[in-house]
Amino acid sequence: MGRLKVLVCAYACEPNAGSEYGVGWNLPNKLSEKNDIYVLTRCRCRDKIEQELIIRPVPGLNFIFYDLPKWLYYKKEIGSNWGEQYNYLLWQLFSIWFVKRLQKKYHFDLIHHLTFNQYRTPSPGFFVNIPFVMGPVGGAETIAPCFYPDLMAHTARKEALRRKGKDFKFFRWLCGKTKNNKHILCSSQENLNRLSGFSGNSSISVLPAIGFEPEDFTSLRITKQKNGFSNFEMIYAGKAFDWKGIHIFLKAAKRAFIDNNIQDFKIKLIGIRFDDEQKMVMGWVKQLGLTDYVALIPFVKRDELLSMLTTCNLSVYPAFRDSGSMSVLEACVMACPSICFDAGGQDVFPDSILIKVPIEDTYEQNLLSFSEKLKWSYSHPEELAVIGQKSSVYVYENFSWDKKANELGKIYASLLAQV
Repeated sequence: MGRLKVLVCAYACEPNAGSEYGVGWNLPNKLSEKNDIYVLTRCRCRDKIEQELIIRPVPGLNFIFYDLPKWLYYKKEIGSNWGEQYNYLLWQLFSIWFVKRLQKKYHFDLIHHLTFNQYRTPSPGFFVNIPFVMGPVGGAETIAPCFYPDLMAHTARKEALRRKGKDFKFFRWLCGKTKNNKHILCSSQENLNRLSGFSGNSSISVLPAIGFEPEDFTSLRITKQKNGFSNFEMIYAGKAFDWKGIHIFLKAAKRAFIDNNIQDFKIKLIGIRFDDEQKMVMGWVKQLGLTDYVALIPFVKRDELLSMLTTCNLSVYPAFRDSGSMSVLEACVMACPSICFDAGGQDVFPDSILIKVPIEDTYEQNLLSFSEKLKWSYSHPEELAVIGQKSSVYVYENFSWDKKANELGKIYASLLAQV
């Protein structure tokens, strides 16, 4: 099979970025080595994309920009937790007609909706009658009820709806909207388990959404032994959503260290930008008597964060659910051991390369289990370092963008062979 002409829908797409914006940039780059890739994205990052392509041209990679009408666009999305989702939903709906016009012009062999990775939104690919790949999608993971004490009321209501899965019926309707061959990629096993009964005749499989480019990390390899520092340093990198588990982590840290008269530890909370979230989190810090041990850093550049991971002892990701954490992956790349709950999204990593805390029946049991794992990590620096090294080897073998592009190439070929 020769080079395919593929339209990639990547609402989130930005060079030199992490999370879904990095996925939307890096995977099309790799796919363009064997295919002609046309990325449909918005103008938010247009200048960065065009500047990057001037510095490092990528043959076979093309960009098409589409924005919502100005009268519909919510202009304050950067400072809002829901504004971006609102704009994304409308962008998809309005881009359906735009994509149909593009198909008449370019005659794509296949459409791949890449980012954002949500199953419950109406991708243009569901409405154009050519082979279609969706995902990897997430969003079907659920939070165990034992964690509800840390959730805000609106999040608890949202989780109750998520557990019922009523929007799966909408997903089933989307999958049956056209007769084109479809392949649904799920970011974790939990997503596949919950969505597989609603995917109709679409093929469905697991492919983690996250990945990395090994060349980006060449100059950032570990140069020091982590257990040689005076303080046991932990890093949490992410937002302050209630389901991210920051509160239970801080309580577990108090129990593991302060209550055992251990004072040579440090916690860095990175990426909490909004004033109201900072006040909330630092209120917890003060209440728990951790003020002298916690540093809140609203923002650091990605390269700086990666460098910090080479010298800290433990990356902490206590989320109650996720579709797959880029911060966990990047910590693994840097051989920084990570601790997390054994929740949806982390099942893409084997137990041997993470410090996974099994989810117990009650909140108190989970708090105790997490604190015990923190205390074990502090007391076993050599074993901790071995876990970090194992994690680095594993992700280099399994999570590169090259490997993911190869897997997608096989899926593309399989879909087109059925036409």
